[in-house]
Amino acid sequence: MKKKLLIFLPLVLLLFAGCSSNGTNLYAFDSSIVKKQVKDYGFQPKLPTKLPFENVKASTDSPPIQADIKMFDFFTYGKGNNNHLDLLIIEGKEGYSNAKSEEVKIGERKGQYYASKEKQILRWKERDLEYTLTYYTEQSNKKLSKADLIETAKSFK
Repeated sequence: MKKKLLIFLPLVLLLFAGCSSNGTNLYAFDSSIVKKQVKDYGFQPKLPTKLPFENVKASTDSPPIQADIKMFDFFTYGKGNNNHLDLLIIEGKEGYSNAKSEEVKIGERKGQYYASKEKQILRWKERDLEYTLTYYTEQSNKKLSKADLIETAKSFK
């Protein structure tokens, strides 16, 4: 009887641990290099500390005549490992909104989530900045869930 209990107890604990997980697989992302690139911008946006894939390359851009818009690309590439996540940050004005989006909670904030065959979009506002995460599903190998994008957004610091 003790032997069965010793085998059964770890399985039950493992089951409970699996049930309490939020089902996301995020990887730590060191945003310090990107933060150095944006230190001269007119505003300092929050950036992700976790991303839904590892070994990420990052780049930043700002349209020449639109100082209130910042764009960031997070991507991986290689055989079977192509993933593309965009971050668009707009200061002081509303961006485009999709009528088909679903309201979601991002920690204490409200956001909007939209998914199509081509992409998944998560949008939220914080102070006077609007953040839009876009994952290009057709260009990417990894399938992300709505929870993956929400957890990524919750990691912004």
